[in-house]
Amino acid sequence: MPEYLHPGVYIEETSYRGKPIQGVSTSTAGFVGAARKGPEGKAVFVPSFAHFRRLFGDPVTAPAGLGDYLGHSVKAFFENGGARCYVVRALAADALASTVAIEQGTALRLVDGAVARGPTRQLRLNSLRSVAAGSVLNVYTRVADSAPWVQTRTLTVESYDAVRGIATVDAASELPSGVVLDPVSTVFFVDGVAPANTNPGGGPEFTARHRGVDGDAISVLVRPRDRPAVALTAAGARRVDPTLDIAPAGLPLAAAQTTIEFTAPALRRLQTGDTISIGGSSGRVVQAVADGDVTFDNVGAGIDLSGGGVIRLIDRGGALDTPLELGAAPPAFAIDMTVAGPFGPTALPHDLAALLRPGDIVQVDDGGGNTGDVTISAVRVAEEIAPGAHVTLDSGLTAAEPPTARLTATVAAAGLVRLYVGDATGFAAPQRAGSPEAIAIRAGASTDTGHILLADAADNVLYLARPAGEFPTAVDTATWTDIDGLQAVADGQATVRVASTASFYSGAKVELDSGSEKFELIVLSVDAGSRTVTFVAGPALGAGNFIDLPADTADRRAYLRTSEIDVLVAENNVIKETFEGLTWNDDTATDAGLRFFAARINDAEIGSKLVTVVPAAGAGTDFADAPLTANGGWRSLGGGSNGSALTDMALIGEDNGPGKRTGIHALAERDDIAMVAVPGVTLETVQAALITHAELLRYRVAMLDCPPGAADVTEVQAHRNNYDSKYAAYYAPWLRALNDKSGRIESFPPAAYAMGICARTDNSVGVHKAPANEVVRNVVDVALPFTAAEQDVLNPVGVNLIRDLTPRGIRLWGARTISSDQEWKYLNFRRLFIFIEHSLDIGTQWVVFEPNAPALWKRVVETITPFLVTQWKAGALFGTTPEEAFFVHCDETTMTQDDIDNGRLVCEIGLAPVAPAEFVIFRIGQFTASTKA
Repeated sequence: MPEYLHPGVYIEETSYRGKPIQGVSTSTAGFVGAARKGPEGKAVFVPSFAHFRRLFGDPVTAPAGLGDYLGHSVKAFFENGGARCYVVRALAADALASTVAIEQGTALRLVDGAVARGPTRQLRLNSLRSVAAGSVLNVYTRVADSAPWVQTRTLTVESYDAVRGIATVDAASELPSGVVLDPVSTVFFVDGVAPANTNPGGGPEFTARHRGVDGDAISVLVRPRDRPAVALTAAGARRVDPTLDIAPAGLPLAAAQTTIEFTAPALRRLQTGDTISIGGSSGRVVQAVADGDVTFDNVGAGIDLSGGGVIRLIDRGGALDTPLELGAAPPAFAIDMTVAGPFGPTALPHDLAALLRPGDIVQVDDGGGNTGDVTISAVRVAEEIAPGAHVTLDSGLTAAEPPTARLTATVAAAGLVRLYVGDATGFAAPQRAGSPEAIAIRAGASTDTGHILLADAADNVLYLARPAGEFPTAVDTATWTDIDGLQAVADGQATVRVASTASFYSGAKVELDSGSEKFELIVLSVDAGSRTVTFVAGPALGAGNFIDLPADTADRRAYLRTSEIDVLVAENNVIKETFEGLTWNDDTATDAGLRFFAARINDAEIGSKLVTVVPAAGAGTDFADAPLTANGGWRSLGGGSNGSALTDMALIGEDNGPGKRTGIHALAERDDIAMVAVPGVTLETVQAALITHAELLRYRVAMLDCPPGAADVTEVQAHRNNYDSKYAAYYAPWLRALNDKSGRIESFPPAAYAMGICARTDNSVGVHKAPANEVVRNVVDVALPFTAAEQDVLNPVGVNLIRDLTPRGIRLWGARTISSDQEWKYLNFRRLFIFIEHSLDIGTQWVVFEPNAPALWKRVVETITPFLVTQWKAGALFGTTPEEAFFVHCDETTMTQDDIDNGRLVCEIGLAPVAPAEFVIFRIGQFTASTKA
């Protein structure tokens, strides 16, 4: 019961009528037999003959074995009005599936349509995998598809265009005039790279998804597929001049003032020689900054370095591969360090105090072979020691400035060049191994090169070296706007920046192209936000080696490219399936595992309908392990067999449980089948099994063929007399029609034609109409021209004849079952009751577990009655009123208290079906005319 707990309005939906019942389909057929190809052992939905041909192939050209008439009968069914059917392909147990084992490695082809005609040095290849400057291409050609491959020349690659996929060979390798290389008959192997034909049959094995000799018509092509090359990029940054805060105690500023007090952070950003602007005063140069101080400790045993020397920064959060030279040792470091530390605080020139950080290790070198390393424990600028006007300008301010004054600085060009940027992360920090990091510094169209000595991500400042010819030359300290990092990849660097991450995914096989050398890598992760790709392991460039980009963007040739494979499947030389962008990485923890070629092809839903594949055991992710058909061409499957001739047991099949049933038993898994047949098979064992199947499932009729060799009434009658069932109908004789495959007029079994006619009359009139007196379409004759006298013998025993009733054509001239029970002698009675029973079965499922009381009984009657009224109005039931046509009782008269107590609801339904006018009798006689005066 609903709960009504709080005051308010409650809206509830209810029903005051019986639930409607929808009539089921009675025109769906089920067939069992032999087919050239296709799924076996399960009922496959077929909505047209064209669809049958796509799934199961053409009908057998010369039917000779059991079940061979399947294709012809499906065709006859659809031609005569059938709209849908299920087909079960039966196959012998010893049938074999076609297979082929392909290869692994790398083979290159010309792009389809890209014929190379001499004289030319350019080749447009379907992949540049493993191709680099200096690579040698071994060229194999053949004169015909069946001819062997022959090596005809070798070509040396001079350069290549990674974006356009073009390899340019050197002058000595130029194709001469008259030489033509076409994509079909040419294959290239990269010298030193495992080609596909070095491992014949050692790669993945493809198998036709379905057994049978027609699997030999399948062929596969596995080829390399390269995604577009994506340019490598590096860290970039924009100029951000430091904003310097004047200490509150130093405000306001007076006209002509030459000394200024800055906050400690602002003072740390200034050096002698910097140019600053304060309000209306611009171009003021920092002439002097008061000293800071430093405190440090020895690293190990100290020595006497009072003679001075030079100092260098050797460690900042880690040892610097190249020490940063800081110049002559100031007095703070030119001391005797043999005594115990700490040393200081001691005065230190401001520029050094601003550069150093606590934790830095500084080395003092006296030039005579004596060095001492000290660890900075504290370093202060002057404002941190004592507040004051520590900065002296070269000239006074133009005018007084208000207390809110702030200023910006343009850094000096003298000494260590330092550039302030918005974000210094991403540059090698604190210093890259082996050599300084190269950058390009831009000002509009002008570019300077530079090399980073130290990257300070904390203050977003880059310290540069100043070799001759570098910044500032074309660009000066006042005009530069942007920095392009030029280090794309370092030795072992696991993360790189790319222009776009769209073509990369975890587990992807990628080729890193430096422009002169290539590296095979596997992607670990992708960050679309930062546009970075991280590898499982970085490239082995060699210690101290880097891939640096040229400063000129037009000269950059470093790329990252995803390498995949395509799998194409053809049947009878027509491409039927294409699977693009697959991988040979089976790691299911990665996105590449979702693209693994074997998993994709074998997938029951989105995979191949023609083949399955087993990957090579132990295959890795190297290019040498990539699946590839030999010479980059098509490979045909072979070894398929239909096995032994079908037997009656193969057609009957086995009930091995859900999804494993075969033969006739497989039809049980489809509830919507209303007619079943094993076309052309007249063995008593098979037909008896078909009848049993129909009787057990109750909602279908077995349609039987007479023997093809039955020569007269006696033989037909003898065969028919083997059966007695109200769920079966029997048809004779065989029909003469054109065999589309042989081009001859041949005999075909009649039951499928009758099944098509049943579907036709169901849809045009209704299931209650006898499926007879209908033209049989697309036949030219009957195998046995039975007469009316012969039908007098056969019709009473339920043999439905197809007769030549010229000039009314060839017609189905019988509509009986083979039941000896006269109540069920008419086929339309049987099929009408199947229709009503099945419809009620489905339409009253809602009744189960409802309270078994008069209210429910009334609803059951209200549900069934409108459905039967509809059938009466359609002409299916006899009577001038519904009461004469049917009754529906569901009350105390149809069930006892014992029924109710045991959960049984009993509803009794009586129907008055309309019998066909099988015998039309016109009684005609003479009578004496009379006249009236």
